Amino acid sequence: MKSITISLTFLSLLHLTAGQPRHQHAHHHKANRDITPKGGKITITGTTYSTTTEIPEVVVYVDQNNKPIHTTTETVVYVPASVETHKTLAPSTSTVIAPPVPTKAVSSGASTPPAPSTSASPTSKHVSTFEPVPSPRSSRASPAPSVSSVPSSMPSPPPSPPVSGGGTLHGVTYSPYKGSGGCKSASEVDADFALIAKDYGVMRLYGVDCNQVATAYAAAKKHGNKLFLGIYDINSVEQSVSTMAAGVNHDWSIVDTVSVGNELVNNGGATVGQSLSALSQARSALRAAGYQGPVVVVDTFVAMLSHPELCDQSDYCAVNVHPFFDPNTGPNQAGSFITSTVSKIRSKLSDSSKRIVVTETGWPWQGEANGAAVPGIGQQSTALSSIKNAFTNNANDLILFTAFNDMWKKPDAGTFMAEQFWGMGGRYSPSDE
Repeated sequence: MKSITISLTFLSLLHLTAGQPRHQHAHHHKANRDITPKGGKITITGTTYSTTTEIPEVVVYVDQNNKPIHTTTETVVYVPASVETHKTLAPSTSTVIAPPVPTKAVSSGASTPPAPSTSASPTSKHVSTFEPVPSPRSSRASPAPSVSSVPSSMPSPPPSPPVSGGGTLHGVTYSPYKGSGGCKSASEVDADFALIAKDYGVMRLYGVDCNQVATAYAAAKKHGNKLFLGIYDINSVEQSVSTMAAGVNHDWSIVDTVSVGNELVNNGGATVGQSLSALSQARSALRAAGYQGPVVVVDTFVAMLSHPELCDQSDYCAVNVHPFFDPNTGPNQAGSFITSTVSKIRSKLSDSSKRIVVTETGWPWQGEANGAAVPGIGQQSTALSSIKNAFTNNANDLILFTAFNDMWKKPDAGTFMAEQFWGMGGRYSPSDE
């Protein structure tokens, strides 16, 4: 195993912001995604701990002049000097023998660490280029750094949290993309489903590329799940429906819902009229193909509050609600944030009794803080418990985001560098481990 020497400074640093709730989490589709390989763990050999200890740490990378290059959160493995690292570490782990560097004091008036520089010392390890994916949601002001009282040492990601009660299972979102690039094979999709199928009733997909409908159909049939399918490109509705029909072998009994678009009105990808026109077109094409189930437009709660007709014309109201993007909401308030938001939407509907399904919600376990919304393993567990408790009696109206960490996404300051780390319990897909 290769050893490299770098200068590291560990800080208990979380960024606070006054960002507005309308800037929601973005699910970037494969066609628009930038591939970022999953970084290895950092291993430090020394005397900090008496036994091998693995914890998330906020890491500041500096050059040879001790100038900050960038800040990120990574898994750090502390190994006693007496332990042979090649016998104790996972194959994907990079060993780092780091010289001691004094911890820097950070004040609320400190400036954001500069972006990576191409002239940085070659001994500095750069995990990501940190070039944000362009998105209308990234227009919020950059968060100002602030000292956080959250401890830097946290336990390793636990197994996927238990499902809520109530006799039915909630759903979860799923993406068929490898962190290193490319599409997951049928066997890799099946391996993913084997890990999570028993905990979730519905698996939500977003599109039809990567042969995902066919591979997910085979896995869902094997493991006993339903599918929530998606038409991502509303300019190719007929083609998407045809691909869906072939992918499920015209066995529509396994399909719970078909969505049209995802947050298009919110992010400026389509007008309300275009979304509703695509909805009508999709419903007609699906009915002709033999599917008789719900067809819905999915958008953020901000878009639905402004344009309730998106709900009114859908077969039920499908809305993405992410408490993490409200800087005034802490993890233990996530459930009440969602129920309050659902109530506000209901008050806008022409039929107040209409079913409302939260089609995306969750909490990141890594990234930067957004005011009271702080990412972390413990925080994610608290938030998910709060959310599930809010849906104890209607768990099938809840779809969590997301089954596994999305390492195919690119870190984005607009989403608090958390975009990759929403996996349930911090879980990675086997194909990314």
